[in-house]
Amino acid sequence: MDSAQLSHHEDHLTPRTLLVAALEAAGTCGSLLREAWAHPRGAYEEKAPGDLVSEVDRESQRLARDTLLGHTPGAAFLGEEETGEDVPAPGPHNGGLIWIVDPLDGTANFLHRFPMFAVSVAAARGDRLQAAVVYNPVTDECFAAAAGEGATLNGHSIRVSGEERLDHSLLATGWPFRRKELLGPYLKVLQRVFMGCQGVRRAGAASLDLAYTAAGRLDGYWEYGLKLWDVAAGALIVREAGGRVTDFGGTEGWWRSGDIVATNGRIHNTLLEAAATPGGLTDLVGE
Repeated sequence: MDSAQLSHHEDHLTPRTLLVAALEAAGTCGSLLREAWAHPRGAYEEKAPGDLVSEVDRESQRLARDTLLGHTPGAAFLGEEETGEDVPAPGPHNGGLIWIVDPLDGTANFLHRFPMFAVSVAAARGDRLQAAVVYNPVTDECFAAAAGEGATLNGHSIRVSGEERLDHSLLATGWPFRRKELLGPYLKVLQRVFMGCQGVRRAGAASLDLAYTAAGRLDGYWEYGLKLWDVAAGALIVREAGGRVTDFGGTEGWWRSGDIVATNGRIHNTLLEAAATPGGLTDLVGE
C-alpha cells in the first residue's frame, strides 16, 4: 500500500471502525488469557523489581498486533512488550494512527490467580484518543469507548458517579512498584488523601481502576509514573463517561509523564489539592 493509498485508507478509519477492531483484538487476547487462567504459573521474568512479564503477555501482544494491523495496515503499534522495532512516540507532532496496547495489565495478579487483570487497547492520532477497550476475561466485562460516542460496559451506556464530596468518595491508587524507594514520600500523599476520603482501594491494574471510575464504581483514581499503555484506553473511557483526566497539576501532561488523576470531575480539584504534588513524580523524588 503506497502513501496515497494509506492516507485514503486512514481517512475512512473513524472512531467507530477503530473501536470494532479494538474489540476484536481484546476478545482474541481475552480468550487466550481465559484459557491460560487455569494454569497461570508458567515461566515469567522480572523486568524490574515487581515488574513481571510472562509468555502469556508476549503471546497476547502478538495476537493483538496481528489483529489490529490486519485491520489498519501501516499503523504504528506501541505495546508494553518489546516489538524490536522503532515506534514513533505518540503526541501532537505525530498525527498518524497508533495502537497503544497493554496485552496483560496486571501480570502479577494473573500469576497469583487474583482476578483483576485486563487487556487494554487504545487507538490514537497524535495525542487525540480515538477508541478504547478494557476487557477483563475472568469477569467477562468489556469497557469500551469511541471518541464522541460515550462509554459502555458490555454494550450498555455508563457514566461516572455524581458524588461531589471527597469525604464521601471511594478512590483507587497504585503503589510506586517500579521505584520502591519512593514509597515513603508516596505514603505521605496517601495519608493526606486517605484522611480526606471515605476509602482507598489498590487492586493492581490501572486499566481497570480507570474503567471502574468510568462506571461509577469508584469516584476517582490517582497514580504516579505509569506508562502510556497502562492508561491510554482507560483515560478515553473515563472522559467519554463524563469524567475528567489530568496530571497532578491539572494539565494534559499525564500523556507524557504517566502521572494521572482521573475522577468523576466533581471531586477532581479537591483530590488534586489533597495530593498536593502538582509536579507529580518529580515532587515525590524531591521530598
